[in-house]
Amino acid sequence: MFHMNTTIRTTMLLTAAACTAASAQVWPQVEGSMKHVLVTVENQVLEVHLEGDPDERMEMLRYPGEQYFAPADVLNDTYYNSRYGWLSGGFIDLPQGAGIFVRTISTDAGLSVYEGGMRMMRESHTYDAILGTDGSSDTWQWGGTMVHNWYAADAVGAYAATYEVYVGDASTGDALSGYTPDEVTLVFNAVPAPGGAALLGLATLGAVRRRREGGRR
Repeated sequence: MFHMNTTIRTTMLLTAAACTAASAQVWPQVEGSMKHVLVTVENQVLEVHLEGDPDERMEMLRYPGEQYFAPADVLNDTYYNSRYGWLSGGFIDLPQGAGIFVRTISTDAGLSVYEGGMRMMRESHTYDAILGTDGSSDTWQWGGTMVHNWYAADAVGAYAATYEVYVGDASTGDALSGYTPDEVTLVFNAVPAPGGAALLGLATLGAVRRRREGGRR
């Protein structure tokens, strides 16, 4: 009887562990420090300021084999980054019924954008396609709190997106007359994830060695 109970208990534990592993939630990585897109609106003038070096390219990394829990699965098998964060840079004076909008002026082919939120609260992000990605509107309304959107690409390379940031009607998105907008350009480099290039190099070296050894036989 003791052995039977032990067997049953072991089977139950293994089954529970398998179910836990199968249902584990895997969320995207948050490599690198935050870089804020600071917005102010004063005396009907909107200004955007990037923290640090405006030409610093954010690295978009790919993590082979990682599959993310829905709705973050839009980032599966892509190079991605969430370092840019929209944030109030000081005073924001808006009239009743107005909001702050971001409109795509230009974007490199292959660059996608998905809606985020507070950077570490990945499970609460919508991951909705925005700013022209997958046929979405080229205009996105920023709610005024810190938001880190996800930028993604399918291939290694340099990418950039330029946006107009303006004060508009919160219901229609139409720009309000009398307010001066501003522009900002966000820049990226899609590169292999840490260790990815090394693994690729080892695989290539192994293939070369096999060819050489085969030639000596």
